[in-house]
Amino acid sequence: MITSSPFTLCRITQSERTYWYALFRNPETGERTNKKSVEKIRKDLGIVSSIPIKRRDEAILICQKALDEGYIFGKKEPLSFYSYLKRFFDWEESPYVQRRNLLDPGSISKDYIATRENLISNHILPRIHTNLLLSAVTLNQLEQIQLDLVKEGRLASSTINICMGAVSLALNEAQRRGLLSTHTIHTVQSLKNTHRMRGILSETELKTFMQFMKKEGEERIYLACLLSLLTGMRSGELRALQFTSVGEDLITVDQAYADRAGLKVPKGKKTRYVPCPAFLCEMLKNLSISNPNPNAYHLVFWSKRGGRFVSSHYFSERFQQELVRSKVLEMEEIKERNITFHSLRHMANTLLRGSVDEHVLRMTIGHSSEQLSDLYTHLSQRGLKSVVLAQQNNILPLLDEDTV
Repeated sequence: MITSSPFTLCRITQSERTYWYALFRNPETGERTNKKSVEKIRKDLGIVSSIPIKRRDEAILICQKALDEGYIFGKKEPLSFYSYLKRFFDWEESPYVQRRNLLDPGSISKDYIATRENLISNHILPRIHTNLLLSAVTLNQLEQIQLDLVKEGRLASSTINICMGAVSLALNEAQRRGLLSTHTIHTVQSLKNTHRMRGILSETELKTFMQFMKKEGEERIYLACLLSLLTGMRSGELRALQFTSVGEDLITVDQAYADRAGLKVPKGKKTRYVPCPAFLCEMLKNLSISNPNPNAYHLVFWSKRGGRFVSSHYFSERFQQELVRSKVLEMEEIKERNITFHSLRHMANTLLRGSVDEHVLRMTIGHSSEQLSDLYTHLSQRGLKSVVLAQQNNILPLLDEDTV
């Protein structure tokens, strides 16, 4: 069923001056209104400007605003800031999300929206009066919310920046849609955020830990650590790894798994091919086959609860627990040095660098820019060989000599 446009624009030129007029269609009766001057509508909406409307897109925004505010067919209830924000980050209801994914499918994920929806619901909406109109929001009010979050001390500066960035995004979209004046500034200055460096293990700590894991650790955690250390694969990529992606000495990384989005393209949106020692590929396949609850995904790292995807915190929590059990580090030191499962990816990057061409390394680890991805879509055999040699010379010697 085709829905008629809510209004039709016509342009009249007189004495080198352009005038825009609109005919609106009544959504209940289907009848059209008399011709209305868009500049007159603009004035009645309280938009003060003496500049003639020349562009069609500007006329469209004013007409849409007139409809949204009930100027044409009756006054609507004023839109509150609270209700606008609450809907803006609702995956099912948000016009912004729907438009983004319509224009560029997959450009905005459920996990991205869910994170901001939770932050807005837990930390921003409780600080907004439900009767505050969207049109009445000021920069001073936003800065006060930011200050309150800082004083409360529950959130890190980086998280507060995400909160306020989400609010600014919603307000900028309101301006783009003509719901707010474009002359009002709603962007709050970000807090200074000192990035905490990701800690890594020393070579001695790594060797001791991996020897312990091979002999006494849980096999799936040992294999996950070894795979991440050799290839730099992310935890989301390990969660999505399937039997069919593991070759004899090469792994195809073309998927990642997130709790809400499910299976998706990996970060960088490019498939990459990662050399992996034959012994490890064989062990990964055997782990997949050992799943007592086989399913269509044929996962390598399957959950003991039902054989499906492991949880988002599984690798990080188990890695830290095994570090403590190995007596390499205590939990206090792990937290102080900021060592997580992701640290193994950083170690892979560090240990391979210098022995592999920088572009090949970026493609292998998955740090490539879009331009590099286009240039190195398929690594040459020479490039793959250089990664294999770097793994053999720089990483495997640090592990148990019987590992190979």
